[in-house]
Parts: sequence; C-alpha cells; structure tokens
Amino acid sequence: MSAADMMEQRRNTRMTRSLILLTIFGLLALFFALNFRIVVVNGPSMEPTYKHGDRLLMTTAYWLFGPVQKGDVVVIMRPTGELLIKRVAALAGEQVPRAYWSPLVYMMGGRVPEGHIFVVGDNLERSEDSRQIGAIPLSYVQGKIVGGRRELP
Repeated sequence: MSAADMMEQRRNTRMTRSLILLTIFGLLALFFALNFRIVVVNGPSMEPTYKHGDRLLMTTAYWLFGPVQKGDVVVIMRPTGELLIKRVAALAGEQVPRAYWSPLVYMMGGRVPEGHIFVVGDNLERSEDSRQIGAIPLSYVQGKIVGGRRELP
C-alpha cells in the first residue's frame, strides 16, 4: 500500500468518525428538543421550593425518570390552557392525606379516582390545587420537573 493510499484511508476514517459523531449529536439534540422543555413558575404557590420566575426543566419522557409518583412535581395543563406546577400528594385509588381535606375532597369520599392524581402547592395558604379544583386527570399532566434554576434576586 502506498503512502498516498494510507493517507486517503486515514482521511476516510476521520470523515466517517466525524459523520458518526455529528449524527449522534444531532439525534441527542432532537431527542432533547422533543422531550424536554423549560417552564417558568408563575405565582407563589410552590414557595419556598420554587419562587415566581424560577425556570424549571420539564420532561415528557416519563420512562426516563419513572412514572408519576407521590412527591413528584408535575406540570398540568388546565382546559383553559393555563399551566400549573404542583406536587403530587396522592395517586389513583389512594386516600387523600387528612392535612389536605377540604369540602371537595370530602365529597370525593377522600379517595383519588382512577386515572387521576391529587396535587397541592408547597405553599398551602396561597395555592389553588386539588383541594379546590378536585383530582386532576392524568391526561392533563404535561410532564415532570427534573431540574431547575433559581431566578437571580
């Protein structure tokens, strides 16, 4: 094999590696763009955990982080199109913790219906949540919060 042939082979190998890396990077970028989104906290309902203006990373790819579980912070889209960021307090079929009972929860029999979750804000005094609006259908859940950044003061 001549020196020119060896140089051509190295050049082809480098180009192939570059193309493979570029393809992998592109696929990862596409995956991220399709499955992750930044959401912004609006209002005081999740204080002190998250403050108004905090930016949070939401994923719709539950299989990466497991199904919705108690304690997860989820993003819910109401029929009006408004996004709510709340913590899951009870899952379908579970008893709602007594600390969250309200007249509406009492009317529900204290249990979360199948296909629904019960959510609350971390700031119970300033949160509109399942205590007032009832259990949330799982179909309203847009994603789970998997990371965030505090807004600078």
